[in-house]
Amino acid sequence: MKIGIINYPTFGGSGIVGTELGLKLMERGHEVHFISYQLPERLKLEEKFIFHEVNILSYPLFKYKPYTIVLASLLSKLQKEEQIDVFHAHYAIPHSISQHLAKLTDPNMKIISTLHGSDIHLLGLDDAYKPILENSLNNHDALTTVSKFMTKFIDEHYSIEKDIQVIYNFVDPEKFSHIKKPEKDEIVLSHVSNFRQVKRSPDIIKALAQVVEKHPNVRLEMIGQGPELEYCRDLAITMGLKDNITFRGSLLNVPRVLCFTDIFLIPSAIESFGLAALEAMSCKIPVISSNAGGLPEVNVHEKTGFVIETGDVDGLAESILTLVNDEELRKKFGKEGSRIAREKFHPDVIVPQYENLYKKIIEK
Repeated sequence: MKIGIINYPTFGGSGIVGTELGLKLMERGHEVHFISYQLPERLKLEEKFIFHEVNILSYPLFKYKPYTIVLASLLSKLQKEEQIDVFHAHYAIPHSISQHLAKLTDPNMKIISTLHGSDIHLLGLDDAYKPILENSLNNHDALTTVSKFMTKFIDEHYSIEKDIQVIYNFVDPEKFSHIKKPEKDEIVLSHVSNFRQVKRSPDIIKALAQVVEKHPNVRLEMIGQGPELEYCRDLAITMGLKDNITFRGSLLNVPRVLCFTDIFLIPSAIESFGLAALEAMSCKIPVISSNAGGLPEVNVHEKTGFVIETGDVDGLAESILTLVNDEELRKKFGKEGSRIAREKFHPDVIVPQYENLYKKIIEK
């Protein structure tokens, strides 16, 4: 099959999933065309791929460049010139709208969108997007989303007439199988996010303040960039934790940091799936997450880690201390997390679900 993958090129979950899916489809013999406004970060590690850049027009009349229309025109062009069998957009805004516009030029064009998270539970709810988004999605050939939580949310907040198939995100355990944890005297906590308010990153620093009172040898790695990053830096200094926290910024090679990690933290206020948690589980790292969104579908309470109430800083600190004090429990949770990652979220389980969906709509 010839498959067009449309996604953002950044470190966000939808961009990572879209790129990794395309690479796995290539391994399985398909011709994949990656489409974005710049080369996706994960593709920078690859040598052979097909990439189409969305060249956004610069015209004095426009204060804001019309990306949605330019992308739609490129998709229409690729449909004619490359004979793409199916286009698959990741993150609905504006990719799903662009696909719908392109399909108007050729009704035989097959389009799928995966609804990832904030495109639906945040941006898509705004009246500036919702009416056109609903109309576009209802004119797709198929829709998927990444968790049961998301299907329930969509059903409650949108008028979507099409069935929405849950296809979980995946992680390739082979990327982590070579990792050997070094011997060290300290316990390392890790947090990976885009430092938006919804990630509740400051909660981790507040919890760490309680933890280091009893265990000064605990250190926190905070990976990523975003609007709350500077606040977190200031909070670390204010709480006397400057020497206990390292801010890494955005990293391409997250597994290199995870190999030093003993406990992974993701206390988000909402999370459609929790890809970072799954990556940690693949590294045999116990996870402490909130009970928000789709996280409990990934991190199983008292099996792969702990699940706490969103915003419960004391509960977060208590869960960290429990794992800091019990190495055997860390190993137990880590082993079970790795098993679940391999059995439930392996590419060999997930990617064929997309292939079957592509075949189904192409044949129809």
